[in-house]
Amino acid sequence: MRESTVKRLAETSGRGMDGPRRRRAIGAARALFLPWLISWLAGARAGRAETFIISLPVGGAIPIELSHVGPEGGLVSPGEPSVPPFRPPSIFSAPLPSGSGARALGLGAFTAVADDATAASWNPGGLVQLERPEASFVLRYSAHESRHASDDADYQVGRDEYEGQNLNYLSAVLPVKAFNRPCVVSLNYQEAYDFEMRFHADQLGRSSRREEESRQSATSDTQVDHFSDGVLDVTITSELTTRLTSQMRQLLQSDMLTDISFEQEGIIDAVSPALAVEVIPGLSVGGALNIYQDDLFGNRPIGSSSRASYSGASSSRVQTRDTRETTGTYTYEGTWTPAPIEIMPGIVVPIPPVPISGEGVYPPFSDSGSGGGSDGIVFDGEYSEENRFDDLHGWNLTLGGLWSVSRHLSLGGSVDLPWLAEAEQEQTIRSRETAYDASRTVVLDRSEYVVTERKDVEFRFPLFWSVGAVWKWNNVLSTALDVSQTRWSDFYYRADGEEKINPLDGRAYEANRLDDCWAVRLGAEYIWVLRATEIPLRAGLSWEQRPAVGAPDEFYGVNAGTGLSLGKDPGKLILDVAYAYSWGDDVLGTLVPEQEGLSTDMREHQVYVSCIYHF
Repeated sequence: MRESTVKRLAETSGRGMDGPRRRRAIGAARALFLPWLISWLAGARAGRAETFIISLPVGGAIPIELSHVGPEGGLVSPGEPSVPPFRPPSIFSAPLPSGSGARALGLGAFTAVADDATAASWNPGGLVQLERPEASFVLRYSAHESRHASDDADYQVGRDEYEGQNLNYLSAVLPVKAFNRPCVVSLNYQEAYDFEMRFHADQLGRSSRREEESRQSATSDTQVDHFSDGVLDVTITSELTTRLTSQMRQLLQSDMLTDISFEQEGIIDAVSPALAVEVIPGLSVGGALNIYQDDLFGNRPIGSSSRASYSGASSSRVQTRDTRETTGTYTYEGTWTPAPIEIMPGIVVPIPPVPISGEGVYPPFSDSGSGGGSDGIVFDGEYSEENRFDDLHGWNLTLGGLWSVSRHLSLGGSVDLPWLAEAEQEQTIRSRETAYDASRTVVLDRSEYVVTERKDVEFRFPLFWSVGAVWKWNNVLSTALDVSQTRWSDFYYRADGEEKINPLDGRAYEANRLDDCWAVRLGAEYIWVLRATEIPLRAGLSWEQRPAVGAPDEFYGVNAGTGLSLGKDPGKLILDVAYAYSWGDDVLGTLVPEQEGLSTDMREHQVYVSCIYHF
């Protein structure tokens, strides 16, 4: 039966079929769609974490997951932070593998001079010049200033200042005879490496993300309806298909201000027994065994701390739209009972029911619904990474020689052999975050995460060599020159079970070795001889390279020093003081590896005071 037949049947019965059936079909489609919709909202629309990247020194880019409002208005909490790989303490500047003392600092160049107890660190061959037993100590004070500039307006940096003081050197010297040759033995303590560093920055983070999702599904249903009004007695079977299209648009915006701080401290020191012997008149050789440990006196262990304290706000605006379109076919069968025929008054002839059947197509029909809303939260939190090194130890040799070519010229050379430092490193990661409603009166969520891991680690410290010359113009005036190199290309760090890395930026060692670094130092000394004392006047200039990724940083320096001798032989007491100022512009390019356009101008001040007592 065609649609016109159905319409005639409906008209005959006095009831329309399209309206009721359409409403029933829509109801059936909604009943089938609702469970799927709930599942989709719970899964697909749960939202993914909002992530900010914080740039820390050496650690590089640290992803911080933040709480934010999901598409359905619920809070999406951050997951546990990822644990970064083990990293070494930073060596932003190159501490010399040898060299101590106020006299050496004031003069600058000391390899061919080496005429006090600190020769054990500069050139052990020079110890032979010490003719009487003596004891000495050296104190060091240092102050550093770093002026940072950034091309990124959202990464705000300024000036960092830090200072420190420490026992720099301690020695006891005893001249002896061996095989009828002059010899000198000494026992020394020396400060070898200093890891002091400070850095602060404010990072402003903005995030705006649009997400659009569209899903389609189809559900089918068979519906059976019976219609009877005394004229029509029909059973209608409908095959309905409802297609659902769901669309979601979300605009997620977050702003976060982060206060970043990095602090690093600690020293590596060494106990160094040394021996020097005169091979032939005017030529001496010597060596020192350096037994390294971290902070012998226990007040400056090696460690670093990176902290990022952040706060901000996140807002979510969501629009949704669901469209359902239903199509279908129907078949029917039943009987149609026409009205009786009245032949004459009082005589009615009934007409038997007429079988009817047929099929048809429903015209497509659809409806849609939309919704939306906006929510906001505020949050604050802190991320920290702390590294501590325990039981660092290692050893190497410092070898040197001194040759008095003439009464005017002396030549010297020394080599500080490479060495392996082994230690146990403890790394602790902490993450805390609290989310509030927009009025900051209700705590919506609080999360905290702590993980600690320990590993055996090793450093490969580089070889250092130096050659020098001193020209004695007369008994009171001399000039000295040193040229040295540090083989920083051999420097690496490795944690147990991990690959070697470049300690300056954390990248693979073999793919990103450092360049070797050179240094040139020139100094002069004038001895002002008075009746009761001698006052030395010392000055020097220096140029040196320090390790950096890409190309070494260049530093320049000026030195000055003086002293005073008290008493007469034997028992002379010598006091020395020295000041050194060094500077480097546009250096420390790897201070924050992930932050391009960051430059630093460094200024360093050092004051050494030494006391030597001759027995």
